[in-house]
Amino acid sequence: MESVRLTTNYIPSDEEIKAIRLDILSRSEELARLDERIHEIQAYIDSQKALISHPRRLPADIVQEIFIACLPTTRNAVMSAKEAPLLLCRICSAWRRIALSAPRLWASLHVPYDFILSKESRILAVAQWLQRSAACPISISVRDGSSWDWESQGLPATAKKDLTKSICTVANRWRHAKFDTMPVEMAHELRGIKSSLLESVEFSGNIPTPTDLQFLQVPSLRAATLHLYDYEPFNAALTIPLMWNRLQQLEITGISFSQLIILLGQCQELISLTVIPFIDSVPDPFPTGLILPFLASFRIEGTGIMPYFLGHLTSHVSVPELRRFAVRAGSCQDDPQDSFSLVPLGKKSPLVEDLTMSLLSLTAQSLPETLRAFSSLARLVVFAIYDWAWDKNGFQSCTATLLLTVLSDSATCPMLQELVIHDCSNLDLSKSTLDGFVRRRMECAHPLRRLEISFQWPESLVLDLMSETEIRSYRLQGLDISLRCENTAPCAAGPPDPWTGLWLEDI
Repeated sequence: MESVRLTTNYIPSDEEIKAIRLDILSRSEELARLDERIHEIQAYIDSQKALISHPRRLPADIVQEIFIACLPTTRNAVMSAKEAPLLLCRICSAWRRIALSAPRLWASLHVPYDFILSKESRILAVAQWLQRSAACPISISVRDGSSWDWESQGLPATAKKDLTKSICTVANRWRHAKFDTMPVEMAHELRGIKSSLLESVEFSGNIPTPTDLQFLQVPSLRAATLHLYDYEPFNAALTIPLMWNRLQQLEITGISFSQLIILLGQCQELISLTVIPFIDSVPDPFPTGLILPFLASFRIEGTGIMPYFLGHLTSHVSVPELRRFAVRAGSCQDDPQDSFSLVPLGKKSPLVEDLTMSLLSLTAQSLPETLRAFSSLARLVVFAIYDWAWDKNGFQSCTATLLLTVLSDSATCPMLQELVIHDCSNLDLSKSTLDGFVRRRMECAHPLRRLEISFQWPESLVLDLMSETEIRSYRLQGLDISLRCENTAPCAAGPPDPWTGLWLEDI
């Protein structure tokens, strides 16, 4: 076909159509040959680029550091081919050699017994994993599962014992140890073993024969977390052979209030303390001169704490370096005179800058004095669940409206820069009260920088308090405001956590 007709409306004859088809076939074959040649040249170029790529020329020690940065940061590594370090062994032979020769890459491991014991090969893999860590300090976590009959699953009767022995063989190198229900076999294996490297330990659930855990008696241990079951003996925590006087961080549940007082007398080095006690009785007489000279963070969790017990604690325990204090005490309606329980703490701990409390534990009369006691307060978090007003013996209930009114006076908490109110339900909070509070705190020498209030209100009522235009205006002035309704809808279940189990494709 003549080239001049290629872009015209010319209609070829039958003979010309045959010639065109032959021409197309010939050129298509030529194009296929060119494509194949292009593919060959591109493959050659890619292989040449790979030879001079930067990753190929990275020194092995740099690659090791990159690999270590791939490890989980909030938990120990798990035996999953989708995560480091196992994933790094599947990239190429060179990277596999580097990974296997990097002891620090294998210095953490989580061992969920049900998962490991479901296949005999995994028991051996645990031993190999720990051997690769060479002489490195190890972070280990153990989650004991169901008491299955492993022999009926085709495993040796000693499978669980063998797995436990592999873990305890390196107990002298444990740096961080976590046990979600310690296996009885492990408590027996650990007899007589001590790790001079141990820095932190965590127990959840039952602790078999706690007095036998002599591996805890090392001066290097600085942090302990003890989540004990409610049915443990009330003094179970005190029977654990920890060097209490060396601890700097302690988190403990399942301990009575009276035992807590005894424990505090033994923990003079504490910097951080979180406790969920159950109430039995107030020691009589209450120990005097109890001082925690280095305690900077103190959290008392659980809603069973009454202002009465809190008052005894804050009156008799001195924490001069305290910076953060959090407690959600229960209602003071039955004994409103105890609503001043936080005042002694504020007066004796002038450095407190972060306070979390519940308005239920205060009255309209105690709120101003309580807030004035914390002159260095920069962050205040309150829980303001409020169902009905009450009046007893001249004391009235405390509300979020009163809180904002008291804080509108710049002389109260003059350093305040952040206020968070959770679960505000009293409907008497007005736009004028909120506007007045924000305006006055923005005029202070240390202006408010963040205000967050969550409501148990219909969304329409929340929108009436402050418009989006007003919120944007305040944000331009440096105040981050968040007014939101609580979403009580249940969240969809997420994927299995590697801590408790793995997806089937990981098994």
